[in-house]
Amino acid sequence: MAHPEHLEILQAGARAWNRWRQKNSHIRPNLRAADLKGADLAGFDLSMAYLVGADLSHAYLFEANLSESNFQGANLSHCCLIGSDLQQAYFADANLYHAYLSQTNLTEAYFGHANLAKANLADSVLNQAYFGQADVQEADFSSVSDMGPAQLRLARNFESAIGYD
Repeated sequence: MAHPEHLEILQAGARAWNRWRQKNSHIRPNLRAADLKGADLAGFDLSMAYLVGADLSHAYLFEANLSESNFQGANLSHCCLIGSDLQQAYFADANLYHAYLSQTNLTEAYFGHANLAKANLADSVLNQAYFGQADVQEADFSSVSDMGPAQLRLARNFESAIGYD
């Protein structure tokens, strides 16, 4: 369960949340299994947040800081993550069906067994990202930069991914 105080501060808006994060950078926000469906979290500093099993479907996380966050088993289907920082984020078993991840920094992100079918990752940085057993059917990888040793070939349905060479 999510920490009630963390949810309360989150619901107070980006300004209150980001101020709290600056003062409490040592705390790992606990938003486990939180119902954030359709939430507007644009510009929030959710770095190192524990979002295991959270429902972020249809949420708006434009230019949010989500680096080092744990999204294991979370639902991020149809979520807007455009321009977000997702460095070292952990998405094992997460549902990112039709998520918008374009122009994101996914350096060292982990997508093992995640559902990325029809996700848009165009113009993103995928350096050292891991896609083992992730479903990338019809996902858009066009114009990705700094792909580095991204392990996309370990993904399922990578042959149908758009823009993958």
